[in-house]
Amino acid sequence: MGEAQDAVLAALLAASQQGDGTAYAAFLAAVAPLLRQYGRAKLAGRTADLEDFVQDSLLSLHQARATYQPGRPVMPWIYAIARNRLADLLRRRYRRLAVEADYDDTLADSVPQPPVEEPPDLAPLLARLPAGQRQAVELVKLQQLSLQEASARSGVGIGALKVAVHRGIAGMRQMMLGKDTHDG
Repeated sequence: MGEAQDAVLAALLAASQQGDGTAYAAFLAAVAPLLRQYGRAKLAGRTADLEDFVQDSLLSLHQARATYQPGRPVMPWIYAIARNRLADLLRRRYRRLAVEADYDDTLADSVPQPPVEEPPDLAPLLARLPAGQRQAVELVKLQQLSLQEASARSGVGIGALKVAVHRGIAGMRQMMLGKDTHDG
């Protein structure tokens, strides 16, 4: 982008601040492809996100147009707003992905599983686990309760229940391999 184009955009924006609607329409029409080009470089082909970015940026430019100081270069002002909208878009996307991952985990925990019969050799291993680990493994793995149900039944928080199940299974695995680490 050259200085001449910056000067044209600056003049259009300054005129729009004075109430010239035609200049404002020309400014937005000229800026949209610049935003699309900037977003395309940053968003690597995600077309839905690209259009959201362009529209959010144009809206933000509209809302902030009174903050532009005529006589100053306009492109740094435009790109500062665009960078902020891009950061917002990426934050929303990563939050959405985190929520979807949490939902998938919760959904997997709440889907009923077919009952699994306890192999005869697990009973002695279970008996050797500490009481909390034994109860957690029995509720979550053998009775196939969801974490929420097992937590309600045992009075143990979901996080502690997950840890107890993990440690209980690890302890049983160690016992099966002959590395008895859970005596007592």
